[in-house]
Amino acid sequence: MLTTHRLPLQVLPILSPLIAIASALLVGSLLIVLAGANPIAAYTALFQESLSTYFGFGNTLTKMTPLLLTSLGVLVALRAGQFNIGGEGQIYLGALGSALVGLYVQGLPALIHVPLALTFGFAFGSVWGLIPGYLKAVRGVNEVITTLLLNYIAVNLVSYLVQNPLKEPNAPSPYSALIAKSAQLPIILPGSLAHAGILLGLMAAGILWVLLVRSPLGYQIAAVGFNPVASRYSGISVERTIIVVMGLAGGLAGLAGAAEVMGSKFRLFESVSPGYGFDAIAIAFLSRGSVLGVVLTSLFFAALRSGANVMQRSAGVPITVVYAIQGLTVLFIAISLAVEKRITSNS
Repeated sequence: MLTTHRLPLQVLPILSPLIAIASALLVGSLLIVLAGANPIAAYTALFQESLSTYFGFGNTLTKMTPLLLTSLGVLVALRAGQFNIGGEGQIYLGALGSALVGLYVQGLPALIHVPLALTFGFAFGSVWGLIPGYLKAVRGVNEVITTLLLNYIAVNLVSYLVQNPLKEPNAPSPYSALIAKSAQLPIILPGSLAHAGILLGLMAAGILWVLLVRSPLGYQIAAVGFNPVASRYSGISVERTIIVVMGLAGGLAGLAGAAEVMGSKFRLFESVSPGYGFDAIAIAFLSRGSVLGVVLTSLFFAALRSGANVMQRSAGVPITVVYAIQGLTVLFIAISLAVEKRITSNS
C-alpha cells in the first residue's frame, strides 16, 4: 500500500517539468494561430532548424553554452537555499575579466592564454557572487536584493568601460578591440558557430554533479539548503558554506561571460548578454535541482532562441512568441510546484 502512494510522489519531479514544457508549447500554439500561422509548421521549422541542420545545431550549441554555465550557477546556489538573481551581472564581470586578459596579455601560446583568460573570467564572476554571499552570511542581507542590484552595477560598469577606456578607436558603436587570437576558443564544428565553450559547460556540469552528489562539500551544501539551523548544530559552518556557494555560482556565470567573449564575439561589447542570466533562473527552477535537467533544459531554451528567426521567416510567426513560450514555461512550472506541494502535504 505504501508503494502505490510513493510512486506518484517519486515521478512528480520528473513529470512536472515535462508537463510545464508541453503546456507552454500548447498555449504557444494558440498564440501562433492568433498570429495567423500553422503551429505544426512553425514548430517544425523551429526545431528542425535548431536541432537537425548542421549550422542550426551549431548555433544552438553556441547559445546553450552561456545558458548552461549560468544555470549551473543558479542551481548550486539553490541547493544551498540561496537565490542567485545576479547571473546577468556575473556574466558581464566574467566577460570583462577574460577580455582584459585577451586584450592586454600578449605573446602567450593558446595553451596558456585560453586557460588564463577563463580563470580571470571565473575569478571576476566569483567576486560578484562573493559580495552578496558575504553580505548574506555575515550581515544577514537578503541575497535576492543584493544580487539583483549588482546586475545594474555590472552592466553599467561594462558600458562605461567600452564607451571610454576600452573602446576601439573610431568604432561605430561601443565595443573593445579584438582579443588576441591565442585567447580565442576554437571552433569545434567547422563552418558553424559552435565553439569549445560547450565542452567547457558540459565539463563544468560533470564536475558540479560529482561535487554535489559525491563530495563532503556537496553534503554540506544540501544540509544547509534543507535546514541551516540543524546544519549549524551538527558542526557545519553555514556562513562559510553560503559564501563558498555564492562564489562558485558567480564563477560559473563568469565562465559564461568569458565564453561569450572568447568564443562568439571576440570583443567586449556593451551588451554582452541578451538576458541569459534571467533565462538561467527559469532553467534552474525548471530542472528541479538536477544537473542533468539543467543540461537538457538549457538545450531546449537554446533551441528556442536558435530557431526563432527561422520560424519567423518560414512560418511568419513573430520572435516574441518564442519569448512568450519561455515565460509560459516558467508560469507552468510555478503552478506545478504549487500543485506538487499540495499533493505532498495531503499524502
